[in-house]
Amino acid sequence: MRRLNTILFILSILGILVYWLMPERYFKDVVYPLQDSMLLTAYDDRADGGLSTANLSLADSALLFSCTLHTGNSPAWCGMLWHFTPDSLLHYRNWMLVDSLVFDVDIQGTKEFLVKVWTYDPDVTDPENKFSFRPLIKEVVVSEYGRQRIVVPVSQLYVPDYWFENQKVDKSLELKHLEGAARLEIAPGWNVKRGKPFSLKVYGIEAKGVSSVPLGLLLFFFLAIATLAVGVRHKKKEREHNEKS
Repeated sequence: MRRLNTILFILSILGILVYWLMPERYFKDVVYPLQDSMLLTAYDDRADGGLSTANLSLADSALLFSCTLHTGNSPAWCGMLWHFTPDSLLHYRNWMLVDSLVFDVDIQGTKEFLVKVWTYDPDVTDPENKFSFRPLIKEVVVSEYGRQRIVVPVSQLYVPDYWFENQKVDKSLELKHLEGAARLEIAPGWNVKRGKPFSLKVYGIEAKGVSSVPLGLLLFFFLAIATLAVGVRHKKKEREHNEKS
């Protein structure tokens, strides 16, 4: 039995050593600079009779988005959208391994903006109805103006109540469906002042994560060792019991 314990101990040490030597499997999907399979557009409310203005341009290899929401009483909106399937095929981005969205941006005129990841929900989404895609949103509040690196954990993204109500979806359907990320949207935050211009200069956006495969293999390895140890001890006790009988 002592020999078995020694062997299991050595195997455990080797398992931990292999785990530390295994390279981490990083996942990274670049949203900006634009990839070939993406289409970027800006929008405002002018097509619906509003007076907000949105502009999108390139400045020194960076993306400059500026907007001024109108001061009337009617709803006002603007923003920019990354379409991950501009050819209308259902080939969405698989962000299952993503744990954070990283924004390298220069913010002027506002200290908050809204991030939305629109995902394909196979039980709900009609590709012909853009609003049926499930929105995962996060209000990003910053403490100062200027260029900064902002990390948004995917765990903080949530589905707003109004989407469940508008699409008549049961709130118990809470899966994020990040295996089907269809669009990324940046829009003004809820408290952005009307009539006051603001801008975002985007230097880079990435979806990043680390695979848990090495840790899973290590846990499976220790489970196998534990199962082997329990099995051997059970057989030994059974043999001793038979000998006594």
